[in-house]
Amino acid sequence: MNFWENVVAELEFQGKTRKELAAEIGFDASNIGKGEKNGNIPAADTALKIAYSLGVSLESLLNMEKPKDSSSTQPSLDLKLCKKYYSTIQKLNEMPDNTKNLLCKLISEWKEN
Repeated sequence: MNFWENVVAELEFQGKTRKELAAEIGFDASNIGKGEKNGNIPAADTALKIAYSLGVSLESLLNMEKPKDSSSTQPSLDLKLCKKYYSTIQKLNEMPDNTKNLLCKLISEWKEN
């Protein structure tokens, strides 16, 4: 994931909007969309403000965090996946149990093929 994809995943995870983030850091919200589209990394001071506002390290937004040992690689991946699919997981949890069970069964069968 690039910088802006990580920012968007973190926003979704925290339930924040791009507009809220922009207001917190004194940034134009349209620049977030432009950054996502172009994949550009913002200026260092802006990137630091974004990381601080989101309460995450700049290294995590830049995909530069190094695992301390091999056992920490999997949890890092799991956390990124959870952040990426957080809104989908929330929607799944809001579904009736029978629908949820049907979808889980379908995914399990699909995974086996």
